[in-house]
Amino acid sequence: MIKVIDFHEQLDLKSFINSYCREASHIILKDKNTQVRDEAVNHTALDDHTFIVDYTNNGYYTNDSRYMGKAFITVNDWFNNITLQPNMIFRKEDLKWLISNVEWENIFDITLNALIYLDEIKIDSHVVFNFNHQNKPSAQCLKSFKGQNIDSESKFYINKLAILSSIKPVFDTKEINLPYNVRTIDKIMLKTKFKLPKSAYQNLNKKAIQKQMQSINIYEKDKSQLKPYIVFLGFDFGYRGNSKYLFEYITEHHSRYTVYFVTKDKKGAHFISPDHASINDVIEKASVVILESYLPDHIKPNGTIIQLWHGTPLKRLFLDSKEPKQNNDIYNYRARKYNKLIKQDYFITDVASINYVFESAFPMHETKIVSCGYPRNQYLLEYQTNTNEVDHIKQLLNLDKDKETILYTPTWRDNKENDFLLVFPEEIKSKYNIIYKYHEEDQSNKHKNDIDINQFETQQLILVSDIVISDYSSIIFDALTIDKKVYLYTPDFKDYDYHRGLYKHVYELINENQYFEKALLFKAIMDNQYNMINDKYINKNNDSYEAITQLIEDAMI
Repeated sequence: MIKVIDFHEQLDLKSFINSYCREASHIILKDKNTQVRDEAVNHTALDDHTFIVDYTNNGYYTNDSRYMGKAFITVNDWFNNITLQPNMIFRKEDLKWLISNVEWENIFDITLNALIYLDEIKIDSHVVFNFNHQNKPSAQCLKSFKGQNIDSESKFYINKLAILSSIKPVFDTKEINLPYNVRTIDKIMLKTKFKLPKSAYQNLNKKAIQKQMQSINIYEKDKSQLKPYIVFLGFDFGYRGNSKYLFEYITEHHSRYTVYFVTKDKKGAHFISPDHASINDVIEKASVVILESYLPDHIKPNGTIIQLWHGTPLKRLFLDSKEPKQNNDIYNYRARKYNKLIKQDYFITDVASINYVFESAFPMHETKIVSCGYPRNQYLLEYQTNTNEVDHIKQLLNLDKDKETILYTPTWRDNKENDFLLVFPEEIKSKYNIIYKYHEEDQSNKHKNDIDINQFETQQLILVSDIVISDYSSIIFDALTIDKKVYLYTPDFKDYDYHRGLYKHVYELINENQYFEKALLFKAIMDNQYNMINDKYINKNNDSYEAITQLIEDAMI
């Protein structure tokens, strides 16, 4: 249990904790200029540690920290952020020790001492705090470190923090060493031995922050620019998925709307290439912009943004996934993505029971979730009994009508290994049509279909299949929507979960037919061994076309 304490209302913090926080395991300290996001607190996975969490400043993510991909924080990690705030959830016993044994006047002081003196502080990547002002340490706190057993790199950072806070440096330059991951200002500070006027260093820091602010997708929407049309960006400008089906419904049933789809996949009056010279202007002036994935950095829409997303997730997303490679290697990875996500007005989900996952993974405090179903699944529900449509697709695929059909759709792996791919034995091939559908990102050589299946939408392939085999893909929820049999083949389950991360509470509801060995999977299929799957995350009452069209109607100028 977490207890939030308003710091300035408690004159005797220790007594208050002993008297009123008996049931709490962790404590958050806040002041009048700090907002604690309750929804993010609810998603933090706390244990018997003090935790560093993430934060925004004045509503925007302005940090360039790379430590969110790690399990534990170091003093060097924390100090090497472009902004420093008291972003800590304290284990109650740690906090009681700190307030009794260190010098402090404010929350920043207690946080700083925790970083210096506590042995292990864990990291949770959820954005718990929003700070409306820049917190600073007290001179009393910084002076208390003098004579303590502190490493030379931490002494450098304490001096730096003192100068930027208009406080006299604590340590002599002979006592300090430059950290390994330094900034330009750090090099200048050491080279000049902290002798320049404090204002000189503060101006350098101010310029660094200004540069940071220009590169992290911060902007305000300008509604005065809007014009009465709709723009679809699809899934990374691809003409497929939810975007395709919603686009086709709107152009057919609501022709009064001017609609554009940004893609290279199709030609015609409604389609614009993403390479078109004025494409940014077209998107940024649209009254409604419809996405299915993350918004590109260089595009800043001013209109209403509707996020269709691309499936009910099994794989951990953004704030729920540590993503160490992305956080470490991609410049301002979290800031650029977070500041675009908060501009979304609506987020479409397939079913309300999955909303808590998206609320944990993405910043949703400025976004309304609409659980009306996915357009691609409304297509499946409408056509599952349409024998003319099903037979037509089977004919185009050249499927043997006397056989049932298996659709095999493994997830893409970024290590590009193919060891996990299934090779179907002859006994399966003789009984079933086999359709291989690999991820869009996976371009390696694989088994070939009799015809080029890229000309078919995934939903069309689900429609004509009897069995769908996947691993960690949201496609399984689409298949279950129209009662297809679903098997999971996951020979790399432990490794995939460790490196990529899975929502186990979701996965465990649909893994009744999970196999780690191909021989056992093939035997189950041949013996018609199948277990019914929990329908908690399945929506068969889909009204996405109508519901999303109403959102568009409300947003059009």
